[in-house]
Amino acid sequence: MPEFFYTTAKNNQARSSNHFRTVPVAGSLGADIHDIDLNTLSEAGQADLRQALMDHGVLFIRDQNLSVKQLEAVTLRFGEFGKEPYVQPMADHPHVVHVLKEAGEGSPFVFGGAWHSDWSFQERPPAFTLLYGHNVPESGGDTLFNNMYLACEWLSPTLRNLLRQLDGIHTPEFGYGPKAAHNAGIENMQIRFGDNVDEDVRTHPMITRHPETGREVLFANPAYTLGIAGMKPEESRPLLDYLFSVAAAPAFTCRMRWTPGTLAIWDNRCVWHQPISDYFGKRREMFRTTVVGEKPSRGETA
Repeated sequence: MPEFFYTTAKNNQARSSNHFRTVPVAGSLGADIHDIDLNTLSEAGQADLRQALMDHGVLFIRDQNLSVKQLEAVTLRFGEFGKEPYVQPMADHPHVVHVLKEAGEGSPFVFGGAWHSDWSFQERPPAFTLLYGHNVPESGGDTLFNNMYLACEWLSPTLRNLLRQLDGIHTPEFGYGPKAAHNAGIENMQIRFGDNVDEDVRTHPMITRHPETGREVLFANPAYTLGIAGMKPEESRPLLDYLFSVAAAPAFTCRMRWTPGTLAIWDNRCVWHQPISDYFGKRREMFRTTVVGEKPSRGETA
């Protein structure tokens, strides 16, 4: 029989801050941040904001007015820029990706349009992604997020003990390899695809320990984790499919509705995301940066 997935509101409680107002959006993860100006935020306010990101996994910071240069400055307050493979950044801003879907494009494909954790095939995947909504549709174009702490905790102790000893194989093959022709439908972004991607195939522990919270995380995602080291595909595929079905359970997700001037910041070390392609025929313009993370470290082994 199908599993009955659930979580509780205590997983996503807001703590008070003198610098902004926090409103959780679901029992699983996510919070709206109000009454804040990122351009003038103090060091104490920045510390509270980072703590809120650790608490909620993803923040939706409303009513901002950010230029591309100001977005870069906000990003650097969280750490060093990450590297952006397979997509061409802006010419004058080499760490900023212009995520643009024009109303007149001929295909509904969107950039990053599947559940994933950004660039998890890198040796040091991004710790954080920042995405600023400059011009967004009045409806449609929402983004889904999920909580990989909760996905990990849902698994039986026996399965968790097994996964702590295993490494996932991360590769950009599906997204950007020789058969990734869907990128041709993303007309207004310069995406490199179609070549051999073997140089970007890496293994990471299936269960990692978050470097800031210390919590264990299920670190695998449908877009980039295509196998398990030491297993035949016939063995790893059913296991990965089950893990992904757990992680994508609605009880472990939240849904963000974009408004102009909203900056979303999420923690790729414990959160998946997926943009929803339901605004075909409307214009959507965003600006995106990443912050480099640490090399993923293994969770506790029995």
